[in-house]
Amino acid sequence: MEHQVINQLFRRITEQDDQEAFNSFYKLLFLPVLRFSYNYTRSKEIAEEIANDVFLHCWQKRKELTNIKNPQVFLFVCAKNRAIDHARKHPSSRQIVSMTELDEQHVRFNSDPEKLLITAEMMRKVEDAVQQLPPKCRTIFILVKQYGLKYKEVAALQQLSVKTVENQLAIAMQKLTQAVNFTLEQEMARNA
Repeated sequence: MEHQVINQLFRRITEQDDQEAFNSFYKLLFLPVLRFSYNYTRSKEIAEEIANDVFLHCWQKRKELTNIKNPQVFLFVCAKNRAIDHARKHPSSRQIVSMTELDEQHVRFNSDPEKLLITAEMMRKVEDAVQQLPPKCRTIFILVKQYGLKYKEVAALQQLSVKTVENQLAIAMQKLTQAVNFTLEQEMARNA
């Protein structure tokens, strides 16, 4: 459903110069592009600059982008290229910022405590486990699980084979499962 909305907004931008559609497109995809850029730069400020540049480029070149089939992948490719360019020009400009600082909607609380399956602490531990993944593995996990890209799209974006994407995702899932199971065992032992 979200892919359809993204594609419709993008068509309105490229075919009708629709600024309202661009604002919605920006609001919907800025955070994913920011987080993706952060995976390359490890700097909140640089990631923000890259994300904003990507959207500015998208608006400025909108008439030339009518043949883009997957706007989300297009934005990620642009962000990746800009991050790589920035790293080449400024190899020592890295600043570590927690990914949770980039996402104000990271933890959502359920008002019914009985239905709350994942606590804020558990979410933090899962996020910590994601951050402990090797960079390539972490990026693949985020693109597939968080942004819903297909293995083939991730493979093209990362210039990898589909099999490598599958293997990296399996590694990520195994490590996250181990981290979550360890955390659950600790919680159960504490409450026993």
